[in-house]
Amino acid sequence: MTPSDPIRGHPTRAEQLDILASLVGDLAAPGDGLIDLGIGAGYVAGLVLDAAPGLHITGIDLNGEALETARAALSPRAGGLDLIEANLESIDALVLPAGAYRFAISVLTFHDLPDEGKRAVIAWAAERLVPGGHFLLLDRIRLPGRAQFPLQAAIWRRIERVHGAAMRGAEDYDGYLADLEAKNRPAAFEDYMAWLAQAGLAPACLHLHGNIALFSGTKDASGAA
Repeated sequence: MTPSDPIRGHPTRAEQLDILASLVGDLAAPGDGLIDLGIGAGYVAGLVLDAAPGLHITGIDLNGEALETARAALSPRAGGLDLIEANLESIDALVLPAGAYRFAISVLTFHDLPDEGKRAVIAWAAERLVPGGHFLLLDRIRLPGRAQFPLQAAIWRRIERVHGAAMRGAEDYDGYLADLEAKNRPAAFEDYMAWLAQAGLAPACLHLHGNIALFSGTKDASGAA
């Protein structure tokens, strides 16, 4: 696996990423566009193209070097490819190429954003989806509190026993809080559900394992606000 592989050290993510890619593959139609918010080197977009060949990908990332890696990996396989170097914390200033964006995805990027930034990106993406479009978000969620921490720690230990590799762990709840840094700011489950709804999307959690969740938000197919 390459350093850009988001499965590395987190074995349960393989299933979650396969679910995300499979959803796009099952629902995509010719001419559909997909916005990848935090595309990085294109690992997840490549999985999506395996499931939906010819999809038009518009990828956004702050790292220009990663975007060049994505361009080399994805250009031969995508129906169209636009890569934009931009900061998601300034999302309102970003102008997308014209297109019918049926999907927007973001994988393991939102925990880098402040909560207001998370909410702004969700609202921005919702506005650009076609009626019936889908926003798919895979990221960490904040543990709910001290009382629930032993359950989370038990899940981490099980993952290590079953898969032979450990995910994020901590000795106790205080250690977990201390490990949350300025750029590791997971939001609560309830926050994501609320932000999706506030953006006019029908929210759901499609998969949850420990503290990693795959959320969806679907835009009204009638185009009503």
